[in-house]
Amino acid sequence: MDEESRLSIQPAFIYAGLAMATLMKSSEVEYKAPGRERALWFRDNAETFIQRSINSERMDASLAEAALIIALFETSAHPMYDPDRVEQALLTLDYIIHATGLTTIDARDADVLTYPIGSVPMTDLPDDSPDRKCTCISPDAARAPDPFSSWSYNIPWHPTWSDSEIRDEECRRLCWASLSLMCNYVSQCVAFDRDPPEFFILDSANYAILFPGEVLDRVSPAFRMLLWSFTNRLRTRTISNDEKVELIYEAWSEAQSIQDSLRVHTCNLDTTLMYMCREYVYNTQITITQTVRRFVPSVALWVYLRLNEAISLQGLGSGPPIFKRKHAEEWLWYQDRVIQIVRSAIGNLGGTQGYQLTRRPYQVTWFSNQLSICLLLWNYDRSLTNALVLAKSILLPVETQAEDLRERLIKACTAEGIEPPMPPHYTLPSL
Repeated sequence: MDEESRLSIQPAFIYAGLAMATLMKSSEVEYKAPGRERALWFRDNAETFIQRSINSERMDASLAEAALIIALFETSAHPMYDPDRVEQALLTLDYIIHATGLTTIDARDADVLTYPIGSVPMTDLPDDSPDRKCTCISPDAARAPDPFSSWSYNIPWHPTWSDSEIRDEECRRLCWASLSLMCNYVSQCVAFDRDPPEFFILDSANYAILFPGEVLDRVSPAFRMLLWSFTNRLRTRTISNDEKVELIYEAWSEAQSIQDSLRVHTCNLDTTLMYMCREYVYNTQITITQTVRRFVPSVALWVYLRLNEAISLQGLGSGPPIFKRKHAEEWLWYQDRVIQIVRSAIGNLGGTQGYQLTRRPYQVTWFSNQLSICLLLWNYDRSLTNALVLAKSILLPVETQAEDLRERLIKACTAEGIEPPMPPHYTLPSL
């Protein structure tokens, strides 16, 4: 980096990076309480400089990156965690991205997807014929597909890119990472029956930007986040029943198409990527189910019949778009695989495997969201006792932010005659 570029770096970006890096190494295994206090000092300085830049209208992508890091910090487990601070940090991030126009940097690109206001975000998926097979790995490749191992793939940076192309890709990844963070927060609001803010970045109509790594033809879960966000906003939109039924049908069909496409893949090139895609598809289907059930009984029957008729005419099977037991069991199976890894990490907090928990304080929100979905599925179908067993496994990493969820889980376990979760101060394995 040359001297001129170095001088243009936002001070907030430096402080934000230091804050997050310090917090990530400040569990009781490493820096402990003094590290967490220092991380908070860095955070306070970052917030001061972010506000100064906003007041002086000196906003750019670097400031948005600083705001993203601070928003991630606020969603993490730290001594001063406060839901109000989380929301304010996300609103600040949303404002900066809106003001700088980062979600439309690819508006002139012929390949960029755009979405009309109020319509279901849809994309062109590959041919979904039943004979289609995964072609990500050549049949004569040295390493055959292995569905039983966990793999991770980092989106590359092309070595021939210019500084401008690199910066554009940074902005894309910034926007989609921000969307992910806001979707997680809205999921938490839904779980606790709170009304989330109307974030600019959650509206698919505000996008004219390529997906992360799309210039390298790489698959991304970003579109799935937009679809889930749309269905969540649909729950509270004031529109006619006819229009809502049409949108519900289109959203469910799109989610089903994505799910069918995912099932074709046997390559397992990126375990995390495939998991995230499935996660948002399942969440979309759950949200659509909640939307249908919000209709009053007389209207609900009419909605049921209209959707059933539309799906039958399109040859998409029988029954309306409802998250059925099959979907719930699939969701529980995938979550259990993840929680098994977490259990292993809890037993090795002092080693590198334990870093999955001790150095990722920002994952607390994800755990609480999964716990709330377990309770939601059990409420829909009381025979899904496996949802309560899984919820007990998820509870341990989120004790600091899950008092209400703990009480709900205890009541559910008692109702089903299942042993309740361990006490909140249950001792972890010694380091």
